[in-house]
Amino acid sequence: MQTPPHVIRTWRLAGRTLVLCVVILLTLMPVSVARHPSSLQGPGNRLLWLDVALLLAYGIAATWIRNRGNAGMHVAIHLGTITGLLLGVVLVANHSIELFVPDRPFALVISPVLLALALFGATGSAAMERTGSLRLAVVAGVWCAMLGTLVLLCVGFVLGLTLEARVERWLREAFEASEMNDPGGFSVRNMLQAASEALVRMPVVALFLSLFGASASARIARQSRIVVLVTVYSAPFILVGGAAALCYANSIPRAARPPFILPGVFVTSVALAAAHPIWSACRHRFSG
Repeated sequence: MQTPPHVIRTWRLAGRTLVLCVVILLTLMPVSVARHPSSLQGPGNRLLWLDVALLLAYGIAATWIRNRGNAGMHVAIHLGTITGLLLGVVLVANHSIELFVPDRPFALVISPVLLALALFGATGSAAMERTGSLRLAVVAGVWCAMLGTLVLLCVGFVLGLTLEARVERWLREAFEASEMNDPGGFSVRNMLQAASEALVRMPVVALFLSLFGASASARIARQSRIVVLVTVYSAPFILVGGAAALCYANSIPRAARPPFILPGVFVTSVALAAAHPIWSACRHRFSG
């Protein structure tokens, strides 16, 4: 299998872009901490070193992948880069809206999350179609999550440095509930904590959803037209059921939400991760 030239170019650029994002963050984090040393109080110091370790792991992974020369890996990283940049745009847009529009309707809150879940499943499905490998499909999905997360964190730290007063107002209630005296230090520590959570959780979520999307793609492709049609008509009901559970959870007290949030997120994730495999199966089975 010969790799197209544009795929090789994207693959090389992807590795450099991810490493560049790591370098930028390893610069922005110390600068932020230097402006507010109080951010290292309590768990702040541990969060900083955890973030540094995770970013170095990202950089090592990107460097290792860049040295993998097989065609299947090129295709997987090419797909992961395209969807990763799209994911980054979605996450940055969501963060900007959250920062500038504090009172958002629930639909605007949940939509970026649903888009991210759908992207993970679509990346795994598309990579499975092009490479025929579950392993490479997972690589594509995890790469998508890594790149999108790094883009978000780069923009987030830049906004935190340039729009410090607005970020402090945005976190005012959480700051007042904390034991810290410096709102700037609290903001930086909040960014460090958010970074560590995103750097760990996003690839893990992408791993499972891209694997599910790839498996669904492989399975649906072998089914008859009737089975595909049943799946097509069933998926929207599953998605609506999951979304309804999330909407209901948003309307009740926070303490009573977990029994509805967890099943709602799971059901919605499954439906969204299967969207691309279903669409792809319909396109191949019923086109023409």
